[in-house]
Amino acid sequence: TVNVVDTGAPTITLLGSNPILHELQTPFTDPGATASDAADGDLSGSIVPTGAVDPNVAGTYTLTYNVTDSQSNAAPTVTRDVIVADRTAPVITLNGAATVQHEQGTTYTDLGAAATDIIDDNATLTSAILVSGSVNDAVAGTYALTYDVSDATGNAATQVTRTVNVVDTTIPVITLLGSDPVDHEVGTVYTDAGATASDNIDGVITGNIGVTGSVNASVIGTYSLTYNVQDSSGNAAATVTRTVNVVDTGAPT
Repeated sequence: TVNVVDTGAPTITLLGSNPILHELQTPFTDPGATASDAADGDLSGSIVPTGAVDPNVAGTYTLTYNVTDSQSNAAPTVTRDVIVADRTAPVITLNGAATVQHEQGTTYTDLGAAATDIIDDNATLTSAILVSGSVNDAVAGTYALTYDVSDATGNAATQVTRTVNVVDTTIPVITLLGSDPVDHEVGTVYTDAGATASDNIDGVITGNIGVTGSVNASVIGTYSLTYNVQDSSGNAAATVTRTVNVVDTGAPT
C-alpha cells in the first residue's frame, strides 16, 4: 500500500522591505506577501494577515502573515515590522529678502523667519528658531545671520542665512557761509566767506571741501565759485555754487 500524502508546509515570501520605515501622518499601504505550496501552487490569496498600522501615531507595529494549504499544513509565520516615525525636517522661510542693504548709522531690526513642519505646531516651532550672528549697524561691512531649528523629533531644518550689507549711502551736506549772491567792489581784495560740510557718519568734513572757480576783483563781471566734498564712503554732496558780482559802485573823484 502506497499512501501519497502532502506533509510539506507552504512558504510565505514578503513583498517589500522588512522592516518598513513609514512617514508619520501619511497613508500606509501594506505591500503584502505571496505564498506557494508544492501541491496547491499559489496560495497568495489565502494568506491571513493580522495586525494593523496606525500611521498617525509614531511607534513600531508588527504585521503577521499566515497561510494553510488544503491539507492543513501551516506555513511558518512571517512577520513584518512597520516603524512609523517623523523623519521629515521642518522648513525655515525668511521674512523679507535674503540679502539686505542697511544704512549705516541707523538701527537695524531683523525681520526674522518662520518655520513650518508637517507634525509640529508652526507657531511654536517658529518661536524656537535660533539666530546666530549679529549686525553692527554703526560699522560698514557684510554681516551674516544664520537661522536654525529642529522639530520635536530632532529633525533639523536646512540652515538658512541672511546677508546684511551695512553701507553708507547718505551724502554729506554743504552749507554756504555768507550771502549768495555777493556784490563785491571792483579793485578791492575779495575774500571768500567759504562753507561748511557735515556728514551723518564722518561728522564735520569742512576741511575736505574743494572749491573751483575764481574771482578777478580787478575786472567787473560775474564769477562763480563751486563747492564740492565727498565723505569717506565716496558719497558726493550736492554741488553748491556762490555767485560773486564784481561791481563798481564808487563815484569818481
